[in-house]
Amino acid sequence: MKFGIDIGHNCPPHDTGATGIKQEDALTKAVGTLLIQKLKAAGHTVIDCTPTSASSVNDSLRQRVNKANNNNVNVFVSIHFNKFNTKVNGTEIFATSNTSKGIAQSVLKEILKLGFNDRKVKNAGFFVLKNTQMPAILIECCFCDAKVDMDRFDAEKMAEAIKDGLIGDSDDDELKSDKKYVLEITTKTVLKPSTEQASELPKDSVFDIEPGSYPILDVRFEENHYWVKLPDKSKGNRDEHFVFAGYSKVIEKD
Repeated sequence: MKFGIDIGHNCPPHDTGATGIKQEDALTKAVGTLLIQKLKAAGHTVIDCTPTSASSVNDSLRQRVNKANNNNVNVFVSIHFNKFNTKVNGTEIFATSNTSKGIAQSVLKEILKLGFNDRKVKNAGFFVLKNTQMPAILIECCFCDAKVDMDRFDAEKMAEAIKDGLIGDSDDDELKSDKKYVLEITTKTVLKPSTEQASELPKDSVFDIEPGSYPILDVRFEENHYWVKLPDKSKGNRDEHFVFAGYSKVIEKD
C-alpha cells in the first residue's frame, strides 16, 4: 500500500498553521512524522507530500497534490489541527467521495477511542481533496486552542490511532457510488473473493488481472485491499472481488 502523507502547513513564510495553546505546525509535524514511521514499520510505502518551500499558499497546496498524483499513491492523508474560540473541541475529518468517507470513518473511530469529541466526517471542497486523483482525507485532529483537547492530546497516540484507522477495516459495508470509478492495475495481480492470501484460496476462485484500466461500479477500502464491484460476472460468476491495493489504485471520475 502506498500512502501520501501531507503534514499540514509547515512551509514558511507563506503557509503556516494556526497559533493556539500550541502551534499547529509543531503538532502536525509531530503527528505526521510519527505516522510516516508507523506506516513504514507496518510494511507500507509512504510518500511525504509536504513541500519545503513555496511562493504562496496556493503553490504550497499545488505541490502537495502534485507529489501525491505524480507518485500514484493509493490514499492521500492531510494532517491538520483546528482553532476556533477556545471552547469548541473535538475531531472532524473531511472527505468527498464515498470511498474517502469510508476511510475517514475508520480513522475517526480510532481517534474517538482516545476520548475526543465526535465532530463527524464532513464534506468540504478543500484544494487537496478536490485535486488529488485518489481517495483523500483531511484530518482535523483536534483544536490547538482548546485546553480540553491539548490536555488530552498525545502525538504518539494520535499517530497510532490514525495508522490503525488507515490499515484496518472500514465499518461501512454498504457504500453506494456517487461517482464513476476506474480501477488502475499497475502490476499483474489477482481478483479474489476475500482479503485472504491468494495461495490460501481455492484455485478456481482466484483470477489473474493484467495491468490496465478497468471500469468499476463501486469500491471500498478494507485490510490493504480494494473491494470492487465490476459491471459483469465474467470472472468466476461473481461481480464482487478483492484486489491488493499495493498493485492498484482507484481513480474517481466526474
